[in-house]
Amino acid sequence: MDARRQAVPGTGMLAGLGLGALEEQLYLRLLGLPAAEPQWLAAQLNLRASIVVAALAVLAELGLVESCAAGAWTAVPPDVALEELLLRREVELRRARGRIGELMRTYRQGRPDDGAAGPVEVISGRRSIADLWRTLQLGVRERLRVLDRPPYVRRSDPQTGLALLGRGVTTRVVYHSRVLRDPERLAEIRTFTAAGEQARVHTEVPLKLALLDDRWALLPVSAGTELESVLLIRPSTLLDALAGLFELYWAHAMRLPEPSEEPPEDRHRQLLTLLAAGLTDESIARQLGVSTRTVQRWVREVMDRFGTRTRFQAGIQAARAELL
Repeated sequence: MDARRQAVPGTGMLAGLGLGALEEQLYLRLLGLPAAEPQWLAAQLNLRASIVVAALAVLAELGLVESCAAGAWTAVPPDVALEELLLRREVELRRARGRIGELMRTYRQGRPDDGAAGPVEVISGRRSIADLWRTLQLGVRERLRVLDRPPYVRRSDPQTGLALLGRGVTTRVVYHSRVLRDPERLAEIRTFTAAGEQARVHTEVPLKLALLDDRWALLPVSAGTELESVLLIRPSTLLDALAGLFELYWAHAMRLPEPSEEPPEDRHRQLLTLLAAGLTDESIARQLGVSTRTVQRWVREVMDRFGTRTRFQAGIQAARAELL
């Protein structure tokens, strides 16, 4: 068995490049030295010299170190070495991705009767659903689109979602307007919008739905079964239809109100959004941290501003003025 197979998987800054923990430690140590002999490195790391020599051989094969005079080793400059290693990894990943279709054909041939891996697949069990959702999130490359409605399920792994935003995945979510009545849920959403999530609200969200790139969709088999049974949709006319459904609701949804209520222009926009979302004066008051009487006064101000007699007319005028 070669040294690379024996290496302990790394968890540091270079683990994503396939370096084991020892290889990464050696490379980082050599970066700060003109050169070093294996025996000296072994003494510094309290390891046998043979283990260090094997790890250096792995690094040399990856182009990260090179031997120099008198049996010493030196690090290759990272701007050259790491760039080349990244390119190699990208080529390997593209090659692997290109074989997915071939592997899926083999998978289907081994399951001719159960319908698995077809355009629609049923996934059952809470653990299986959670594992699938995490895997799909990790596989997203460009965009995630979500329709979210009650019953609300707390994000079991918010770090995965935040990491997804951190690597530049465009995330758009349409939330049911009831979310505005749940302070805890709303605070959770604020965390994600602060990280870059685009959020809107709608008074009618027909179903829970997640669209990941243009490759997968995930939705419950039926209402109330979110944690028990879901449908995994692969590229098909059904997937296209679900994407169209999301875009329709996104176009008609309203921006999530900002927490600030100042200045008055922003306060009126926030008030109109909450009214359009179907919240009562009492719910709006709780949301904005003011009294019901204050909300009613603001509503009158908006109606006077647009010269209307009803809230509905004020909403129409606000939309025309592009306040919503």
